[in-house]
Amino acid sequence: MIPEALARQNSVAPLLASLAAIIAKPDALPEPVLRAALQVLGQRVQVPSSGPTAQLLETALAKSGVYLEAGLAKGAPAADLKSGLVALKGALTTFLGGNPAPVTSAQQASPPLRGLPPRAEPLDLPPLPDAPRDAARALHGQADAALSRVKLMQLASLPDTDPTRPTGPELRMEVPFLIGQELVMAQFQVFRDGARRQAEAKRGWTMRFAMNFAATGEVGAEIGLFGRAVNVALWAADAGTAANLEAALPELAPALAALGLEPGAVRVRALPPDAPKLASGQYLDSRR
Repeated sequence: MIPEALARQNSVAPLLASLAAIIAKPDALPEPVLRAALQVLGQRVQVPSSGPTAQLLETALAKSGVYLEAGLAKGAPAADLKSGLVALKGALTTFLGGNPAPVTSAQQASPPLRGLPPRAEPLDLPPLPDAPRDAARALHGQADAALSRVKLMQLASLPDTDPTRPTGPELRMEVPFLIGQELVMAQFQVFRDGARRQAEAKRGWTMRFAMNFAATGEVGAEIGLFGRAVNVALWAADAGTAANLEAALPELAPALAALGLEPGAVRVRALPPDAPKLASGQYLDSRR
């Protein structure tokens, strides 16, 4: 399953753009497909002009699709991104009379591999064919790619059972945000730190995220939380954007303190974090 998922996977962004175009032409595809399309489009998170709240982010991460099976085991309703993708793919399969041949996108997002810091590439949003069956085949391929990516994120989020790599569990998630009229895909990584104070056996949390905006390019952050102490490292791929973040730093520490946190190191890096060297035996992105 993993090699197939690596070959097919892609961001859900192309699918979301295609579905938005389909909904604008409600006679293009049958009602079951349109209903499933609306379910997937409903997973986009509308960010208010005042910015996201903690509750908004918590809900968005919970609906990312990574927790679907765990939620079903607890009796929770299936209403997240993965369940929406499954329903859409099924409706398209019914309309097409079977599964079409798998399609690999010309431009794939980097796969969500365990241990690698999240990166957010520019979005590739190809136009959708006009003919209904051609459009349905394209949507099926995009839904299959997005579903493969969610499965890879679920696998990357499982605890590492290899005793030679004793790392704790991490969570990998991709969340579609609507900021104004712009679709912005946010890549998240959350994991526990090793014990920092051996005597107290306390551990902290680290969250990394990356987003790519049309106006600023790729930006990201690494946030370390230990008790109420917090360290923040911001970064931007564009030098001008990094300079703007640097200029805004004096506002960040008071904002963190207003939330009841104790700001520690707050800094800006001009480059994205380096990817660690993967141990042998892990899956690599082997696209040429």
